[in-house]
Amino acid sequence: MIRLRSLLVPSLLAGLASPLLAQAPAKISLRTLSAQMKFDLAELRVQPGAKVRLTFENPDDLPHNVVFCDPGTDLEKLVLKMLEKPEEAMKANFLPEDPKVWLKSRLLNPHEKQELEFTAPSKPGAYPYVCTFPGHAATMRGVLKVLGEGPKLQDLKFAVYHGAWTKLPDFKSLTPHRQGEVGDNRIALNFDDYKNQYGVVFTGKLEVPESGEYTFSLAGDDGARLLIDGRQVLADDGVHPSRLVEAKHKLRKGTVSVRVEYFQAEGGADLYVGWAGDRFATTAFSKWTPPDWNKPPGQKTDEFTGLPLEPKAAPIIYRNFIAESGNRGIGVGFPGGFNFSWNAESQSLGLLWRGAFMDAARHWKNRGGGAQPPAGFDVLRPAALSAAPLAVLADADGPWPEVVNGDVPAGYTWKGYRLDRAGVPSFLYSWNGVEVEDRIVAEGAKVLGGRLVIPARSEMEITYSWDSVPVVPSR
Repeated sequence: MIRLRSLLVPSLLAGLASPLLAQAPAKISLRTLSAQMKFDLAELRVQPGAKVRLTFENPDDLPHNVVFCDPGTDLEKLVLKMLEKPEEAMKANFLPEDPKVWLKSRLLNPHEKQELEFTAPSKPGAYPYVCTFPGHAATMRGVLKVLGEGPKLQDLKFAVYHGAWTKLPDFKSLTPHRQGEVGDNRIALNFDDYKNQYGVVFTGKLEVPESGEYTFSLAGDDGARLLIDGRQVLADDGVHPSRLVEAKHKLRKGTVSVRVEYFQAEGGADLYVGWAGDRFATTAFSKWTPPDWNKPPGQKTDEFTGLPLEPKAAPIIYRNFIAESGNRGIGVGFPGGFNFSWNAESQSLGLLWRGAFMDAARHWKNRGGGAQPPAGFDVLRPAALSAAPLAVLADADGPWPEVVNGDVPAGYTWKGYRLDRAGVPSFLYSWNGVEVEDRIVAEGAKVLGGRLVIPARSEMEITYSWDSVPVVPSR
């Protein structure tokens, strides 16, 4: 009896091992961005019914959670409904009990993380996720896209060629040794009579569901090339092991022709081709697939984030293109989370915001073009930005002259800025012979700034608080 059990158990385990390995969870990571009131990814992608292991990490100094909802859920309504009973919501750690919610994390304290294992919904769709801690839902949200397979090749044919090559030949100038149709329309190198020194061309049709940009992927051992409607989309020529390469290609809705060229020199022989779109997951055209061939595109890092500038012991100055601060914006970030931008064209405040300062990734990666918005939250645009800071009026009730953002007000000359010992800048300019020094500092909840110096006359100080500055919401 004991001997029989010892034989049966390993046999059962061996039988179970293969299905278990086949269902290894897809790994997804989601993080909060420090002081930015955002998740690091606004989009996640999984296949219907997939086993998923989600690592949710909170490196921020505020508590956060992540709550996944059904498609079409009104996130604002969900959060407001929970807050109708604030005491109950607080006891529940601001995690809503709602039939539209199908997955939620704990409320993570700062610098905590949690692993969640779940089965993705079987129905394709866009499933929103959100942080339901009070005040966070407006910006801390994203979407989990559950995507099925996309269209596959139709009318697939093959043509095999004899030859010893180290580069892809011009197959159109060669005569095929054998050709025919591929019954299941799936690319495969199952030529028993050819092991080495041959080439093959697959041709077929593909139905593009809608006009847009698609991601194509290719791997070959050895050289391979993908062409669509006669245009090369991907190529990895030469003798080498298989390696995955990708490229994006715009297509119009309708039927396109697909051509895949491949040659085998010596050793291993592999060929993979696939594609992915906004509304379907990575779909293989071939029977063989390389490792990580269906890694979701949504897991790729945003190229405009990842280099945060953090004021710690002293203010930070950021001289670059800052959104809504003109072409000569100067950003200033203070320790403690108060930040502003100065518009050196209109000689006035550009923006005020709290939390994180700036992310320099946009201006360090690729060509560094474009204006970078503030990295924090509660972004405010002072209403005074559209008016000259100083003016002479005909009478006390006369209209204040307006300035179009980006224009230099008449009579103003920008003279740069200087830093004091603490690193706080003073912005210098003149107005019709009057020297002006504008210095803005943060003291608790107030913003203090402004000093007008009129030679041989007097000095005037202007003080305003965060709450009293006339503001309009930033776009």
